[in-house]
Amino acid sequence: HEASQTDEALFRRLCPSGKPYSPVIKRRLDKLGIDSTKAPEDFTDEEKSKFARLDIDPDTITWQRVLDTCDRHLRRVEVGKGKKETVKSKEEGAPRIQHSRDTGFDITVASEVMAVLALARDLADLREKLGAMVIGYSRARVPITADDLGCGGALTVLMKDALMPTLMQTVERTPVLVHA
Repeated sequence: HEASQTDEALFRRLCPSGKPYSPVIKRRLDKLGIDSTKAPEDFTDEEKSKFARLDIDPDTITWQRVLDTCDRHLRRVEVGKGKKETVKSKEEGAPRIQHSRDTGFDITVASEVMAVLALARDLADLREKLGAMVIGYSRARVPITADDLGCGGALTVLMKDALMPTLMQTVERTPVLVHA
């Protein structure tokens, strides 16, 4: 969790010394106005913080969990209320921080991921659109995308087979290709 980690610890996990940047990391560096040709050890403390800390405002998260059933009672729920759903505070000796927030469930077919799937022309287009989806905003009101989280590629892998049309049969027993 970002709330319990130092900027340096977060940065080391994202940019291990001696390894080249992935294309997603390069894109994020360019988006933030940081020279992507610099080695990780040459970053200033300010650049490390700017890159590593998304500072997501939990109240602005736009992605909800999804289910394949419609249950009106789950449209608004509060998560993170369990005793073990806390993280260590960054301040020495401070009490642990509870990570609860209001969220909800959507039905799968109404999710933004499924809308992107329906609009994608090919796998590369699907990857680009999934990575560009805004998942929430930082406390400074900067949009945070799936690529900022580093999960655009994983989303694409999960959805790549769904991109292909499915051969089905109509009630009249004629074949039909169905996409999204």
